[in-house]
Amino acid sequence: MAVEEIKLTQAVEQTSQNETKNIYPKTEPYPNDSVELSSKKDKDKPTLLKTILGVGAGIAGAGAVFCGALILMARHQSNKIAKLYKEKLIISNLPEKIDFKEAKTIQEGIEFAKKVLGIKEVDKDITLEAINTANRGLVEVSNANKGKLFMPTRLGFETPTSKDDDYIAYVIKDIYSKKFGNLVVNKNYFDGKFLDEEINKYLFYDSGEKIYTISEDLKKITSSQRIGCVRPFPNNDIAELMKNFYKDSSKLSISDKQKLFYSLEKGYSAAMRTVRNPLEALRTLSEKKADFLKNNNIEINFTEVEKMNTEKQVEYLKDLINKMEDKKTYWQERFGIEYPTSTIHHEMGHLQDFAKNLKELDIKKWRFSLRDAWREARHKQETGEDISRVGVKEVDNRWGSTRNERYEKLLKEHPENFKKYYPDLYEFVTKQEIQQTAGKVSGYAQSGIGEFIAEVYAKMIEGKKIPDDVMELYRKYKGPELPA
Repeated sequence: MAVEEIKLTQAVEQTSQNETKNIYPKTEPYPNDSVELSSKKDKDKPTLLKTILGVGAGIAGAGAVFCGALILMARHQSNKIAKLYKEKLIISNLPEKIDFKEAKTIQEGIEFAKKVLGIKEVDKDITLEAINTANRGLVEVSNANKGKLFMPTRLGFETPTSKDDDYIAYVIKDIYSKKFGNLVVNKNYFDGKFLDEEINKYLFYDSGEKIYTISEDLKKITSSQRIGCVRPFPNNDIAELMKNFYKDSSKLSISDKQKLFYSLEKGYSAAMRTVRNPLEALRTLSEKKADFLKNNNIEINFTEVEKMNTEKQVEYLKDLINKMEDKKTYWQERFGIEYPTSTIHHEMGHLQDFAKNLKELDIKKWRFSLRDAWREARHKQETGEDISRVGVKEVDNRWGSTRNERYEKLLKEHPENFKKYYPDLYEFVTKQEIQQTAGKVSGYAQSGIGEFIAEVYAKMIEGKKIPDDVMELYRKYKGPELPA
């Protein structure tokens, strides 16, 4: 996928006569799940580069002394990181099967998290819905791992400090931080008013017109909206929630609003799969709409399509879909109930990925180049731009994400440096075959190796069928496996 390619997961392209824009919400389920070692939410420890730059700026003229200091610093940093991994990445030994029972009080839920799941600290202002959601998700992940897994050290409940921080949940992955391993849930996603606003983006046009028409008996449901190349079509469980939301959203419980929000989000993300992997969509279309293609003398030339880049394949697919819709033939994909625990599964996927693969990184093989360090220090002095983080490149190479502004900017403005510093991540986000395979999972899975792993891991926990090529890619990157 080209770097400049449109961000298919951040906007809806409406190609029907009832064209509209910006219906599809700007984010997928885990928008601010930062994979930088230095989390913006926890800046209590300096990166190695900052230390080097700080020392380098003051003693740049003391050549040999500076070089010696850098080498000693690099060795110290490697030893420190290795020690931190050993101390902090501790695998829990919980019962193979834990029975989850929904708590009736907040204190009961907190006690379950501490005594049964072994979480040392839980924020006291957590709500009943939040603690039950977190506990249920953690139990599901623990049971799938037969009790042997890396559990969060703390369960947090916070409101974002910025409007741009629209994450649903995140884990703190800065190994230097005392908060490493914390799982933090966003308070907003347990607030009725906030959920109303998010659901409105899926059910109403900007004009206020309803997107869906649903009869009282649910026998007739219509939608005037197309997402990518597909018209998402709710099953009856979702349609019932949608109908009730249209009537009076205040009568829906937080739990019902969450189910509706997550279901719409996942349903629309699944619909966008058609433009994340247009080649797969064309193959599916050739089977599902074989009669239409035959009756209209349309033949898909797969030999030619396979030679196209993703952008051209999407254009080819949309042209075909437009021809179908001109003939009142629509491609509908049903979606059903999803639960907020899927976010917990995703975040736990990050922790299990860290637990498995951070320990496997051979710290001794980390390359420390004085030439690179000096060049990068001068670059920062002259431009103010930080183009590398010496000493943690191997970590960023695996867990970086182009959803993060820093990586996105580096890839766009200095692709040669991006490729040099993060070769695996560069291959992942630029190679068409890899991007289309990851796109079968979600748009978020396309943003980096770590996000791909967490997204697949969540589907494994939920027992969903995963395509063979997706699992092959997952194993290539050593994603954490579940016990047989």
